[in-house]
Amino acid sequence: MRQNPDVLIVGSGPLGIAAARRLAQSGLRVSVVEAGSAITEPPGSHFRNQARFRQEPDSFFAAIDRFFSPIAGDLPGAADSSLFGGQVILWTNNCPRAAAFERWDAMTAGQWEQAYSAAEDFLQVVPKPAAASQTGSAIQHRLQDVLAAENRVIRGLPLSGAVLPDGGIHFNAPWDILKAAAPAVRERIAVRPGVQVARLRFRDGRVSGIELASPHDHVGLEARTVLLAGGAVGTARLLHRSGIRPRALGRGISFHALLFGQIVLDSGMCPPAAANDIAPRLWIPPTEAAWWHVQVLRDTCPLPAVEAVDNPHRLLEFQAFLPAAFREENALLIDEADGAVLHFTFSERDREHMRAMEADIRRLAGYLGPWRRGCEPTWLPHGNAHLVGTCRMDRSGWPGVTDHLGKVHSFENLYLATLGMIPTPVAVNPTLTALALALNTCDAIAADA
Repeated sequence: MRQNPDVLIVGSGPLGIAAARRLAQSGLRVSVVEAGSAITEPPGSHFRNQARFRQEPDSFFAAIDRFFSPIAGDLPGAADSSLFGGQVILWTNNCPRAAAFERWDAMTAGQWEQAYSAAEDFLQVVPKPAAASQTGSAIQHRLQDVLAAENRVIRGLPLSGAVLPDGGIHFNAPWDILKAAAPAVRERIAVRPGVQVARLRFRDGRVSGIELASPHDHVGLEARTVLLAGGAVGTARLLHRSGIRPRALGRGISFHALLFGQIVLDSGMCPPAAANDIAPRLWIPPTEAAWWHVQVLRDTCPLPAVEAVDNPHRLLEFQAFLPAAFREENALLIDEADGAVLHFTFSERDREHMRAMEADIRRLAGYLGPWRRGCEPTWLPHGNAHLVGTCRMDRSGWPGVTDHLGKVHSFENLYLATLGMIPTPVAVNPTLTALALALNTCDAIAADA
């Protein structure tokens, strides 16, 4: 690995690897370090691409549980992990754009559109991966008029991946992002797993490099610019451990309250069990009146089913995401021993929205079929779903840890790329939005190089 790259990136998830590729396309030399080791082959590819999850998709959540480290506090299920390829190799890969009303003043409307398009290109997003699904077409037919009466729609759910000839899915991950780069770009990127960063070394508002925790790597790595992409919790911890502790660090956290349920579609809505069909992947975008994101798909269900279903095409999940309100008192608190505790309470407005979302899901599911026994709508442990705000970006009237370009305040050459930067409620899966921000940051870094 280069000892003196132009840019040093901490974290090998999709944000870190996509940032490395964007910067290398600008001619910069980039080194990426990752604390974790590989759990897939090739390294950094998606864990879910194994054949066993094609046969038993509902076993996925139980299989990945061992890779997470719990975080203490008020969000049962909150966890962190370090893996080569980042937590994204445990990702569901759904990549819808945030609605215009959910975006904030980090970019102009035109810049947001350009950044989203670039992020979709890096993640190789397919807009309608299950467009040929017979079951999906029947679901849309049942729901589209009901939703249209409420100024809502149901459409294909964008996916970072590809539908295979047999109807299965290849899930993309950092391996795919890097593999798609031109050879000359890849040559400017060096990636090293198993490197635990102890702290950042800085003076007078400039980071000169990182100090490593391993006794075998006691010499710190130097770089002109440092970009932290170690996740919402890991990035905040590294800043705190390094003595970089702006008031907003860890303050104002949010996450998705996640409602899960699985139904058995009415007979006649799907092909017979022996027939081939692409599993449906649909979504109902949030609106200002129905402020939640609904996925209607056959993906994976963690609930303990007690009812056998002889036709797998009849199984369908409702996954609904509600962003909790951003409030300063909700916080990730980090102590001097690097321990982390999450403090959180729902506001009454949050609870009103949760009741409304659950009623909406139960009503919509009623048009399609009964709930599978054991898989009735259930609120999953809250911390598992998209923690944001731990290193929040400035937004109008609410100062954060970074400016609108992701540069840490009071530093000339320290930038962040993490879900933790999102400073406002966004109902959809946040990876695409975070990557749009990260690519905008990379362009600013390259312009200053």
